[in-house]
Amino acid sequence: MFVTYGFLALRLSVDTSYAPWLMSEMTENLQNQTKRLQSVLILGFNDVLLMDVAGPAQVFASTNKILGRTAYAISIVTEDGNDIRTDTGLSLTAQASFAGRHGADIFVVPGGPGVDQRLFDASLREFLTEIEQDVERFVSICSGSLLTASAGLLDNRKATTHWERVDLALQQFPKVEWHLDEIFTHDGKFHCSAGVTAGIDLALSLVEADHGRRVALSVAREMVVFMKRQGGQSQYSAPLKAQAASSKRLGELYSHIEQDPTAPWGVKRMAKLAGTTERTMHRDFMHEFGKTPSQFVEERRLALARSYLEGSIKPIKEIAYLSGFTTEQKMRRSFVRRLGVLPTQYRDRFGKANIRA
Repeated sequence: MFVTYGFLALRLSVDTSYAPWLMSEMTENLQNQTKRLQSVLILGFNDVLLMDVAGPAQVFASTNKILGRTAYAISIVTEDGNDIRTDTGLSLTAQASFAGRHGADIFVVPGGPGVDQRLFDASLREFLTEIEQDVERFVSICSGSLLTASAGLLDNRKATTHWERVDLALQQFPKVEWHLDEIFTHDGKFHCSAGVTAGIDLALSLVEADHGRRVALSVAREMVVFMKRQGGQSQYSAPLKAQAASSKRLGELYSHIEQDPTAPWGVKRMAKLAGTTERTMHRDFMHEFGKTPSQFVEERRLALARSYLEGSIKPIKEIAYLSGFTTEQKMRRSFVRRLGVLPTQYRDRFGKANIRA
């Protein structure tokens, strides 16, 4: 160990960019390792979103595989202990009932269409309130945070939920400190994720806290997912909203931009292609997407640049050109403004060459 860290210290004295990496490695090796078995209890109810259950469960199961031991024991609890039907029509087998379980290390509340039927269910709220007292980490996935909020557990706490549930969240639960553009949030023992796959992001963050970054990266690699995505959930919902734009001309324009984000997409050209005026174009974009046409194009180019940084070893300058930024400086400014990191830092964290066991 002395030789290894002494060698790294020598490199550190020459290049300070190694400092964060070195500290991360030392912290991971000397701390952040738990050997005890943790129970993971997932709430089940009819019409639960299957991915909200399966995503986090797979993260914990894959961690068991990577570690070569059972670090997380996963089970499902339903009100009566009977199997439940998911939103896909598939059924899940319960291992316990509300009356039979009184705690867990990690308790997961998933979301889904069934949330609407259980949102103000007195028996469910009573169960959530009781089990919270014996839970080390209380995790809400997607619209599951609305169920947690309905029990008053998120009052005056930081939380998030799926972007389609924003209006309901704000109207029904004003005491919650909603951070609705975040992929996931942590506030004490309460953890919330924004959407379906964001539940995987959140579960990976818990694994990282328990077993270190290398284990979490190995799990992410096995599942072929990002360990942690940068930016807010609006960047992921924007393309979906664009495809479903109420204005046909905006939908068609989006298709053109998506097919070639590197083209010179000035507002004048966009308005001409859509058969409208620049002023109307600006108003329509603000109404549909909450951003200007220029901001919209920048986000699409940013998404393309990120895909190159994550999956290729192309030089930064070339990626800037291929993504439509034309210069490395413009791309760098966009990354810092939108994501808070430099392109090189983004590649260091999320590039495939840096995901290693």
